[in-house]
Amino acid sequence: MATDQEIRDAGFKYVPQQKYLLNPFELPENQEPVTNSGIVNTNAFTNMGGGSGGALQVGDPMMNFDNFYNYTGNKYMMNQDRPNLDSYSDNAQKTFLGMPSYRQQELTGPDMGEYIASGTNIPLEQTMAGNIQSKIEGAKGGIKNLMGKVPTLTNILNRIGVQNFNSLSPADQLFIKTNSGYRGPTVFGENTGGGNVDPFGMNVESLMGNYAEGVRDNFSQLQDTLTNKDRAAKDGVTFNEITGEFESDTLTDADLAAYNKQTNMIRNKFLFRKKQQDQQDKNQRDIDKKAAVEANIAAAASRAESKRQYNPAVHGKNNYGLDSAGKQSYDTGQGFGSSSVDGGPVSNKTGRGRTGYFYGGLASIL
Repeated sequence: MATDQEIRDAGFKYVPQQKYLLNPFELPENQEPVTNSGIVNTNAFTNMGGGSGGALQVGDPMMNFDNFYNYTGNKYMMNQDRPNLDSYSDNAQKTFLGMPSYRQQELTGPDMGEYIASGTNIPLEQTMAGNIQSKIEGAKGGIKNLMGKVPTLTNILNRIGVQNFNSLSPADQLFIKTNSGYRGPTVFGENTGGGNVDPFGMNVESLMGNYAEGVRDNFSQLQDTLTNKDRAAKDGVTFNEITGEFESDTLTDADLAAYNKQTNMIRNKFLFRKKQQDQQDKNQRDIDKKAAVEANIAAAASRAESKRQYNPAVHGKNNYGLDSAGKQSYDTGQGFGSSSVDGGPVSNKTGRGRTGYFYGGLASIL
């Protein structure tokens, strides 16, 4: 197995370290360049990239999405303040001068039972040691916070509407962030602009577009091109989206191998985009899962707070939960509660929703 230094000495300067690769990178022997010669009897795949002059070739580690994502994803995680750590467990294990920085709040049996039953963590509160620690960390972050307020070119452009990254969906933002960081050559040659790109020359950070959306559109285009039924009838091949290779019942093994060789670049690009599409789908599932967990936590906290505030002698026989202002509602005796803010209807026993006139709840004019 080649060492990292040997790989760089051979001219592969943007290959991740061997320990980050799924499979060890091996220096190619007599690598045959892939050209834009197209496919025999068809020009459907011309101008798809490739060639010489410092351009990436099929087989280069960066043409494999897993390697590319390991490279860009690692850069993203290294720039995070606390990568790979859940904030709750992180705080629970935090110490200052050997003393715990946080402790679980002291709850009554019923309140604690709400959290246990819902499978959520009991809220943490700072200890005296943690309070001192926060003040020290706050002082250290003062200069950093001040520098963060200095206008940047991106912020200025966002303000005038050229591109507002924050307006993109959380899933698209995450995808762009975790695919940024590669500034090496592409299939078209050296990256003379020096910006963040992917191996196929698409700008990851753009003032005029959304890279995540561009990837989705490109994947759809590649899928339509490769699975074209007219090609199956004309060339006697069908495209297997799982393996990323053409198959045929009519071509000889040699002809089929030549057909797949001629389409190396576009097939490589399809597999790359397909994994990017899978990554976007996973990001969305993770975000939805996190939102559901946060909703459960908020609901449990609302129910616990309602039980703490609720007094049958004051609020009535039935507990309808907190109103829109986070205050205990009052039993109207009509099957729902009333808000302490505007007298609007409240039905929030689950802690997942509250209604009131002032905050847009349903109002009866009868």
